[in-house]
Amino acid sequence: MRNKLFTLLTVISLFTVSTSLMGAQFKQDLTQDYPTISYQPAGYEKVEDVAQYGGGDWSQVIGIARNISLKEAVEIADSNPEVTYFFHMKGWRMVLGPYEDGTYHSFGHGDTVFFSGEPWWGSANGLADGYIKINQE
Repeated sequence: MRNKLFTLLTVISLFTVSTSLMGAQFKQDLTQDYPTISYQPAGYEKVEDVAQYGGGDWSQVIGIARNISLKEAVEIADSNPEVTYFFHMKGWRMVLGPYEDGTYHSFGHGDTVFFSGEPWWGSANGLADGYIKINQE
């Protein structure tokens, strides 16, 4: 009986200490003090917090790449001379629509949609950034 009581008290003590430590680690996020390093691809104008407007012209979509990095998106755009701009998802989920016919566009983190022609930006605060090729040949 004595061993069981000792074991129970030990478990309770460890639980109390571990929950206290867990609570302490979330009091201050130290990463807030680190300088932010942003990637600005050469040859592109960045337009923050935008995506192709849902009610705009989607007929010039070249394609979509799912769950890729911004660097990979730039490599794809650079390798295709038809691409004049793209938007890259930085947020977790964006849904445009539903449209009159019941369809919609759904994008997740890292999804990138490539277009030819001129952008028709719509607001996408915290969700996506647009990139326009500067040096088009």
